[in-house]
Amino acid sequence: MIKPQFIYQGDEPAFVVLPYAEWLATIDEDQADEIALQQARAADDGTRYPQEVVTRLMDGESPIRVYREFHELTQEQLAEKAGVTKVYIGQLERGERNMSPKLRAKIAVILDVDNDDLTPWSQD
Repeated sequence: MIKPQFIYQGDEPAFVVLPYAEWLATIDEDQADEIALQQARAADDGTRYPQEVVTRLMDGESPIRVYREFHELTQEQLAEKAGVTKVYIGQLERGERNMSPKLRAKIAVILDVDNDDLTPWSQD
């Protein structure tokens, strides 16, 4: 356990500096939820997807297919922008091929998502 740091104003302690994990252990669940909400709002980039997109992803559909269709792109259009063939895009969507990191990054930019968003959701 790391000892807290005390900051004094005159002879009186005015502030206590704690490691974040220790501070979290001192707060209740409602306070933790409020902190998590504030952090989520601070990190929010404004991107929103319709429930249909989220449901399809949760159901295990190919993220490439879901995001491609959300952006109203055909396989051919995505292939052209990514510099690959339509057949290759189809194989990626069906899970028959794996993407190189370079292609993953390129498709993520085209579909305006993070690289991780192209990984199929777990079926746990």
